[in-house]
Amino acid sequence: MLKSLLPFLFIVAAQLASFSQNVKISIVSPRVLNDRRAILLTREKGFAAVVHSIQLGFDTTHLKMDKNLLPDLYQLQVSQLKGSLTFFFESGTVIRLDTGNVSKSIVTNSRSNSEWQHFNDSIQKPSDLRASKWVVEEARARKKNQQDSTRYWLEKQRTEREELLAETAAFIRRNPHSYVSLYLLKINWYALKNLGLFELLDNSLSTHRNYALLRAKKQEYSGAR
Repeated sequence: MLKSLLPFLFIVAAQLASFSQNVKISIVSPRVLNDRRAILLTREKGFAAVVHSIQLGFDTTHLKMDKNLLPDLYQLQVSQLKGSLTFFFESGTVIRLDTGNVSKSIVTNSRSNSEWQHFNDSIQKPSDLRASKWVVEEARARKKNQQDSTRYWLEKQRTEREELLAETAAFIRRNPHSYVSLYLLKINWYALKNLGLFELLDNSLSTHRNYALLRAKKQEYSGAR
């Protein structure tokens, strides 16, 4: 019986290996945090959360993950520490933990995270700051019952949203090889689907699950017209 099962088990193991990869992550932290638990997870609509538990105190942690998952946006939380870190994770990523606020931890050895930071610092955050200002001004105008002023600030918010989408599309065009572009197109698909951006993405991204998702959405959209 065992002999008859061995070939089957070998095939299953080989198939599992072909769909997974050994992923490395290093979390540099003070010794006092040794044995503390960290959680690495995704939180995206449309996908079940991918969660990994990591014990601090090791130079490198090895994780088994599906080959089509990385690079992608992940969140790191550490037991009993304030804040959480959102970053683009790929194998070899190094995180220098900020024990005062995990969100301020420094991420290195991730090209995708550098691209993600560039997008956030140059496009997303400035837009968010302006949008927040327009919301405050709108609230003030409403409080004073200034209808013309209220409409003005609402229009400023609408324009800001449009400009953010335009800058996001421009980023994707400039960075067709980037997994960040793939992610941005996924989360903004319905606003950007008519701009031909999916066709601009480099074929090197085609093994990622986000690419497969967008390809399916593209086919669904094309078939519906």
